[in-house]
Amino acid sequence: MVRRRGMPSIGELVVCKINRINPNSAFAILEEYGLEGMIHISEICYGWIRDIRKHVKIDQEVVAIVIRIEDDRISLSMKRVDTKKEKTRTKEYMMDQKAERMLEMVAGSLNKNLDQAYEDVGFPFQDNFGSITGGFKQVLKNAEALKGKIPDEWIEPIKEIAEKNIKQKEFVLKAKLILKSYKPDGINTIKGVLMEAAKMKLEIKYIAAPEYMIIYKTKQAKKGESEFMEKLEKLAKNAKNTYCLCEVEKC
Repeated sequence: MVRRRGMPSIGELVVCKINRINPNSAFAILEEYGLEGMIHISEICYGWIRDIRKHVKIDQEVVAIVIRIEDDRISLSMKRVDTKKEKTRTKEYMMDQKAERMLEMVAGSLNKNLDQAYEDVGFPFQDNFGSITGGFKQVLKNAEALKGKIPDEWIEPIKEIAEKNIKQKEFVLKAKLILKSYKPDGINTIKGVLMEAAKMKLEIKYIAAPEYMIIYKTKQAKKGESEFMEKLEKLAKNAKNTYCLCEVEKC
């Protein structure tokens, strides 16, 4: 079960499980914190409630918002959470459950248990990136950002697990390429330029002579765009060295 340390904050959406029901209130365990909160009958739903048990059941999972904290007493509201927020928070919780399983896999590879994984990684991820999921996503963007936030021995195993288990959005960059050669063996010259592009992992699609489309796919938007521009500049330079007219226009 996903864990968070300390107390929740007022206004925080929490995933709860109903564990006790009284005539005028229901009590629920905040699953991430392991603490109990109270939902007054007036905070169950809008409108008058004749029988609270028709609206909440024992072991029912609900998303509630923290409305008050007095000493160790936590007051919750279900009615103040709209359907959209409920779905979003539930999705986040499910993603964190998956992230916790990934964290446990990394811990196993380092001969550590989940308790140690939370101390070394899980809680620091929550403090620095908002959630365990946020930490795993960050390592895909920039593993160096984890330096100083978690022990170094965890970084590479976390990166490997993240790359295998998190589907990354792919960005597609395009440019129009015009190739012309007036040399006797101009066709071979142009083929050479296209082969050079392929070596740079640039996908080339023929449009109509002398136009081609260059396609570059990357999972890192900013870094990928910089790499793409470098490859285009290198391609244009190499083409000119073979006396091939090369014009590149980014789409």
